[in-house]
Amino acid sequence: MNVDQILSQLQHNEGHFAKDAVLEAVARREEMIPALLNVLGDVANNPEPYASDPKSMILSYAVYLLAQFRESRAYPLVVQIFSLPGETPFDLVGDTVTEGLGSILACVSDGDISGMTSLIENELVSPYVRSAAMRGLLTLVACGKRPREEIVAYFHHLFQKLDRTPSEAWDALACRCTDLWPGELMDDLRSAWEEELISPGMINWDDIEAWHARGKDSCLQCMKEKYTLITDVVEEMAWWACFDKDRKFTYREKAARVPETFLTGMPLPIRRAEPKVGRNDPCPCGSGKKYKKCCGY
Repeated sequence: MNVDQILSQLQHNEGHFAKDAVLEAVARREEMIPALLNVLGDVANNPEPYASDPKSMILSYAVYLLAQFRESRAYPLVVQIFSLPGETPFDLVGDTVTEGLGSILACVSDGDISGMTSLIENELVSPYVRSAAMRGLLTLVACGKRPREEIVAYFHHLFQKLDRTPSEAWDALACRCTDLWPGELMDDLRSAWEEELISPGMINWDDIEAWHARGKDSCLQCMKEKYTLITDVVEEMAWWACFDKDRKFTYREKAARVPETFLTGMPLPIRRAEPKVGRNDPCPCGSGKKYKKCCGY
């Protein structure tokens, strides 16, 4: 396959994962990178044709491939695309916003946090994109690209900077601080909690205290397991329900795709099983909350 043929096979979702085209794209990495960057540029400049086509898949393939390639030239384009307001990011890539965007941002950033912080601090950006950008920062810590202390200092800054009204951004910040070990940030978290800026339906104060009691080393070990870079597009994408509605996952496959522990330190419920859960659907863990307010955050 040449580059045009690869792009053609990645263009739309025809009900199956385009494995051969993806493997060929990986094999032709240097030829594919400019073409994939052109895709991102086209979407950034004119997102409507992609957002309005429910079968469009090229952007999802492109961002995952460029993430595997660690292509830093994609970073400003990814930030531009996911700065688009409202539901547009979801129209473009679906639940990749809540499931993979944090890792994608970390992979293409080359350790530069400025694009992620611009997303986090832009109140016009989807709260789910802002949450994903916070995940990207933790991914950089987990893979050793940025020191934990730097992100702790930035989160402390966010506690002073965010608009002091309850929002998903506050919920995301509380969850990410807890994953990072909340030690130095406990006073900030307590103040935000007492001001009722953090939803108890997202994270309970007892959870924050319990995670603090685990200690820094334990939290950081869990974080390294939870926040990982993209190394294999096939492994990341091939299991998606949109590619094969009849596929049934084995327990081993499903268990391999989730971290070992959650905020309470208990085993996580199995996630990402068929069908793929939408962010407004009930969470499959049985909490009674919407997925976006529970395991999908």
